[in-house]
Amino acid sequence: MKKKRIWIWLLLTLLWIGLIFWHSSRNAVQSDGESLGLLCYIQKILPWMTNNLLRKLAHFGEFAVLGLLLTGTFYNAKGFRLLKPIFFGLLTALCDETIQLFVPGRSGNVRDLWIDLSGVAVGTLFLWLIFKLRKKR
Repeated sequence: MKKKRIWIWLLLTLLWIGLIFWHSSRNAVQSDGESLGLLCYIQKILPWMTNNLLRKLAHFGEFAVLGLLLTGTFYNAKGFRLLKPIFFGLLTALCDETIQLFVPGRSGNVRDLWIDLSGVAVGTLFLWLIFKLRKKR
């Protein structure tokens, strides 16, 4: 059962990384169109939201999910260490920003790398704490 759980977590993690890389491979016009379309709906609820803030929150959010998935994958394997999911999240963020260097109208950004890493750390710590609290029961 535990082995099956690892494979499920790993599959979800790899699919999510694929989604992150796919988003990074979209050119500036496609990427802006996607975020501006979403911004119209979000501003009805949060009128102060800007396109730039929305894009940074999207970076944080997609990497927080990655942190959750990486933690689930590594937690179910032998020898869990909290730095494993954070390290692999950082590697994914580095690849993500590097992909953007080769896409028309996009650029890799150190600030986004830090935002991505923060998202991974929050997602990792969140799920790790849930696993710890469940273990105490």
